[in-house]
Amino acid sequence: MYISPTALKVWAYHYGSKRSITRESFHNQFQEEDTFLKRVEDTPDIMNLYHRMSMEVSDLDWMDGAICCFDEAFPVIDKNIPLRDNPYLLFYKGDISLLDDINQNVAVIGYTTPTETIQERERNIVQHLVREGQCIVSGLAKGCDGVAHTACMEAGGKTIAILPTPLNAIYPAAHKEMVRQIVDTGGLVITEYYQPPRGRQDAISRFIERDRLQALFAKAVVLIASYEGRDGDSGSRHAMNKAYEYGHITCAMYNGQIDADKKEMKLNRTLLMTGRARQLTYSTVERSEQTHDRTISIQELVNHRNFHLQRSEKL
Repeated sequence: MYISPTALKVWAYHYGSKRSITRESFHNQFQEEDTFLKRVEDTPDIMNLYHRMSMEVSDLDWMDGAICCFDEAFPVIDKNIPLRDNPYLLFYKGDISLLDDINQNVAVIGYTTPTETIQERERNIVQHLVREGQCIVSGLAKGCDGVAHTACMEAGGKTIAILPTPLNAIYPAAHKEMVRQIVDTGGLVITEYYQPPRGRQDAISRFIERDRLQALFAKAVVLIASYEGRDGDSGSRHAMNKAYEYGHITCAMYNGQIDADKKEMKLNRTLLMTGRARQLTYSTVERSEQTHDRTISIQELVNHRNFHLQRSEKL
């Protein structure tokens, strides 16, 4: 277990404060570590909680540590990200250094009931990305998320699972073994949450917040397949919208010859038609000059570097 003294104080402040704290309010109040430390050290209740937690935290064997925005190793956050989306405290199990270079990370997401054919196509994409040294990010959900994590590990890669729940309350429970495998193969499991949701609405909002982290901690998001609207919308839309808002690459798996009438490809079609995503191809040979701006090859995705995600750009 490793947690810096400052991160533990952020943790104590987060859960011990008498008023609600949002990400935006935290960052607006505490742009510098010294400002934060002075506030905490001048608040006896928070300091008492901090001292109590410092004696108890080593017993939490279901996590490897927590990290805060003032820590040197905290992930690089794009300066263009709104403060309301900017995390300041993360709990993790596994290799936190996988967030050192987000330009090596590609999120692969989709709906929860993919057909065998879609799963096979997804595995091919993930294997190509892993062979090129990319780390696969996803949300541990059933379906496309689970396929992404598993295919990455089977290809010898490392994967990052972002949870909408605490690390000691894995959801879905059926993926507890997958979490163990992710950590054992050098991957990372991470969450913003230490306590269970306060109710149904809070639980729902946590899934949406998790979706934004998939976009935040990857240079690109690949949509495998998803319904849309009345057919059964999925969290994939949230992650794709956030990635587009952040200026990260958004792309979708799509083959017009076989996917044109598939309901499970409806979100893919919509994003491609509106220019909010580019069609992912296996090579640049597959496209013409007319479709150049609407497609991106796997190799181009691998080679892409977002300078806002370089370590020197850290907030």
